[in-house]
Amino acid sequence: MPRIYYTANNYNNPFDHINTNGERFIRCRKLDLYRSIITVGSPTFVSWRAIRQNGLFRTISTAIIQKALLVQANIVSSPIGMNLHPIFNGYISDQKRIVSYNLGMAFAKIYAERLLNIPNLTHLETLKKINAVTFVKQSGKSKEPDLVGMTSNGDWHVFEAKGMSTNKLSSEIVVAKNQANQIATIHGQAPTSLSACATYLGPNRILSLIEDPESGEEKSIELKKDKFYEGYYNSFFALRELINQKSKQTRFENIEFQSFDIRTDKLNLTIGLETEVYELLQEKNYELIVEFYASKRNTNQISDGLEQEEISIGQDGFIVKYLNY
Repeated sequence: MPRIYYTANNYNNPFDHINTNGERFIRCRKLDLYRSIITVGSPTFVSWRAIRQNGLFRTISTAIIQKALLVQANIVSSPIGMNLHPIFNGYISDQKRIVSYNLGMAFAKIYAERLLNIPNLTHLETLKKINAVTFVKQSGKSKEPDLVGMTSNGDWHVFEAKGMSTNKLSSEIVVAKNQANQIATIHGQAPTSLSACATYLGPNRILSLIEDPESGEEKSIELKKDKFYEGYYNSFFALRELINQKSKQTRFENIEFQSFDIRTDKLNLTIGLETEVYELLQEKNYELIVEFYASKRNTNQISDGLEQEEISIGQDGFIVKYLNY
């Protein structure tokens, strides 16, 4: 199974166990990366102008397909590893920046799931678009971090992600730490962890530096929990609307999920959401989603159990599998 490599430093209890002495690896398939990039959100393809022209759902869904295509075109996966596809070298600088930025976030979400057990890491800009989040204190001028998520016990976590195709990890991790440490509180609660994640997308392997910096405590966020869940799961409903399909009920082993298919020249995927989460969202019963997270095995256990399967299942209830598998 493909491996991606990382070092982690400066995490305190209860996360000190993820600190490394040298490099470690986790197993990550291209299918896992599809699921990650589909759910993490990104402002790259979701502009206010596009929303005004096409509506929020169509803008989000189109962006998701574009992001999945970034993985398809730019990541090479083999039984032993992952690396950046040589096609990347032919891009102009703006295109390289877009690919690196989005892949950096996708890998950060993988680490958030596997190392910190955060099931729903998502982009702050995505939440701003649906009025789910506001900054209530702006004493500093530093740029805020990209990503925020909540674990099943209700704790909030912050991530700043950087992706690069040249190995500048030592300098980029400093920039990422300076962004990650800007958040003092989320909904009146200090984040349990602040993570900076810089990922080198190399020609031979993927390598990340992950660190928990001390808080700079410049900004506070007010976040509406119902809007947070709505924003995080928008991708499923937006995609379903774009392709004009009703979701169908499917089963994999003992898991029931609602799903639909995406068919393009280069993408043939089934996107699913576990039926329990789907029904809670339909009922707007957001508080019970946390209980769903708590009832699930963590993503490491799920991944290990599916090592030989062509399906990726997240603790958040999202499922991605190759079409017709």
